[in-house]
Amino acid sequence: MSSSEITVPAAGEQRFSVWRSLKIGTFHIGSSLTDLLTSAVWNRILIADLGVPAWPVSLLVALRYLMAPLTLWAGHESDTRPIFGSRRIAYIWLGRLLMLASLPLLPLALAAIGFDVRSVTGWSLAIVSFLVYGVGTLISGAPYLALVHDSAPYSRRGQAIAIVQTILVASFAFGGFLYGRLLPTFDYAQFWRLVLFAMAGAAFFWIVSIWGEERRHAPDVEAPTTQPFRQTFREIWADERTRRYALFLGVSAFFAFMQDSMLEPFGGDVFDLSVGQTTRFNAYWGTGVLLAMVLTSVLTRKWRPDQQVGTTLLGLALLGGPIVLLGVASALKMQALIVPVLLVFGFGFGVFTVGGVSLLMAMLRPAQAASYLALWSMVQLVTRGLGIAMGGVIRDVALALSGAFSTAYAVLFVFEGLGLFFCIWLLVRVDVKGFAAHHDTAIPAASALAALAD
Repeated sequence: MSSSEITVPAAGEQRFSVWRSLKIGTFHIGSSLTDLLTSAVWNRILIADLGVPAWPVSLLVALRYLMAPLTLWAGHESDTRPIFGSRRIAYIWLGRLLMLASLPLLPLALAAIGFDVRSVTGWSLAIVSFLVYGVGTLISGAPYLALVHDSAPYSRRGQAIAIVQTILVASFAFGGFLYGRLLPTFDYAQFWRLVLFAMAGAAFFWIVSIWGEERRHAPDVEAPTTQPFRQTFREIWADERTRRYALFLGVSAFFAFMQDSMLEPFGGDVFDLSVGQTTRFNAYWGTGVLLAMVLTSVLTRKWRPDQQVGTTLLGLALLGGPIVLLGVASALKMQALIVPVLLVFGFGFGVFTVGGVSLLMAMLRPAQAASYLALWSMVQLVTRGLGIAMGGVIRDVALALSGAFSTAYAVLFVFEGLGLFFCIWLLVRVDVKGFAAHHDTAIPAASALAALAD
């Protein structure tokens, strides 16, 4: 770092707090409790237990991601239009209340579809539930990431987001074990109780995590911009580095989540495993993610966000290999490979997550943090949704052509793995360091000294 990057710290400049990041990160415990219902339990019951084709179920799971352009509006509003003086928390709670309101529709839809797979009422309830849930997620997602961004100086934002994401992954791992115990086999009444439990738990953690966390008058948080919506995103998109990063972000999300709604049905279709056993798949790969995130965060804790390109590349390589091996396990019906492969896949996902979320913080301008993060969220969510939906389509097409579940899932996993290796080439073409330098994200002296003091 050159001497020109050292500046005199402003009075009252914020300092990084691990405990504050941990508190904000418990928000994701609530997120995991609700997301597991929609992406691990509900879809598994429909496909593997009730025999519903995979493509409409995966499309429903992907629906909220396909509506992701809404997050652009939410991010811009969060930057420019405070609600009762709140730029972040008001938007977060608006979205989370919608998510809670959508969940009671899930068991109602399940009952109707279970009675008649062509039930218009059942599918209509499911569509409404996933639409409302998706809108709530999108309204609150970018403001929450911006709250994390606002909570730390630039040099520590990668560490802050890594802590938050680690809690998310740990929550999914623990939640997978917990839900596996609470719903070992499909039972409609027990599923209702699981939904009510998720709603209560999610509301509790969401309240506790963000209570009092918005620093409305912090001297180091830039004032809201008043730039018009279209002008903001026109300027953001004008930078070629932004466009290349968006391409990488989209393609990597597409392939990294292609198996997201297919893992649990895979265990039921190929190996005849129970709901409780397949729900634990989240715990297995989540454990690998958690270990990798903790280790990677410790090793890279003093790195700036723009120094995490190599970490992200390594994570992509560690993702591609294991998912191809999972395809081999499916083709050869080698059940013994599932747990170790999911653990290694999770480890790669953890390395990829630490590097990837740090790059999110490098590829933005502080004055428009929520707008940039909204754009990145939109790109990720839309392509993630397309990837999830495509996972169901590939599985169904391969099943129709081969007539074997083992072959169908093998095709899906191998295709995903090859795509992840392609993402390595895309990231190499993005000039992250050049973007960070161009947008004046040099480390302030106080932040640099704080890092050296650790």
